[in-house]
Amino acid sequence: MIKTDIKISSHGYEAYFRSDLGGNCYRLYHAPTQSELLRTPKDEDELFGEIYLFGNPILFPCNRIRGGEFTFEGRKYSFPINEPSTSCHIHGALYKTPFEVKDLKNDRVSFVFEAKSGEYLGFPHDFEIERTYELNENGLRETVRVTNLSRENMPFMLAFHTTLNVPFSIGSSAYNCTLKLPVVREQLRDENYLPTLEYEYGRERDRALCDGSYKISAQSVSALYEISAPSAEIYDAKSKTSLIYEGDGTYRYRMLWRRDGADFVVIEPQTCAIDCFHLEKSAEENGLVIVKPSETVSLSTRFSIKS
Repeated sequence: MIKTDIKISSHGYEAYFRSDLGGNCYRLYHAPTQSELLRTPKDEDELFGEIYLFGNPILFPCNRIRGGEFTFEGRKYSFPINEPSTSCHIHGALYKTPFEVKDLKNDRVSFVFEAKSGEYLGFPHDFEIERTYELNENGLRETVRVTNLSRENMPFMLAFHTTLNVPFSIGSSAYNCTLKLPVVREQLRDENYLPTLEYEYGRERDRALCDGSYKISAQSVSALYEISAPSAEIYDAKSKTSLIYEGDGTYRYRMLWRRDGADFVVIEPQTCAIDCFHLEKSAEENGLVIVKPSETVSLSTRFSIKS
């Protein structure tokens, strides 16, 4: 069995969390429609065998950093190379870092992590990250608040490796499910999954994502898209229900990933482009969030079921 740390419930939704794994919501159930929104592990072995692929793991810094290094405001930042095959740093370590439970009610929970300069992967800032989840009739809303406790501007790049069940309706099939995602263009990548500075749009997959006819069961996919609106919708034609995963405007990108035959799809809301410091435009133009000293920046996402 999977270890249950925290549970909250409201308006037919039940949400389960792991404070020891970055405040990950590893199960979200909607009783009125019998919907399991998030991919949930069967036991601890399965969870730690594919830790990225359950619930909504938090990624900071998100995706890949070429050589594990970048320069920001004249300062050099270095992260450990944890993907040797590509010579990159990938995804940070918050997803496997214990968070403290700051507040807990029947329909609400907050998790918090604080680090001094150098304590978190050598990151040279004092900072705090808080994840607050709230359940109501509109689903599960998550607010991430990052506070810069240092004396210099802090670069912030956030994503979630959110893994959604396909199908999410009990008794249905992936063949009944289509995805709608308002994509603008795809950021092409090389053999190391780093940007080539080339973009594509207008292919059959892009058009199908925009009009909501993209069949999730059709093929494997790995693509980073710029988006025009921060909402993704999976529609199940058998149950006539939709799983909505939306974010605020800070999440300008979505990483779409699925392997052949998988009973899930990964739809990552991401604030910035992959390796945003090494592209043709400035990192800020590519989505970098800059947090000023003593400033708190808030970002939000929401899961819901629509019948």
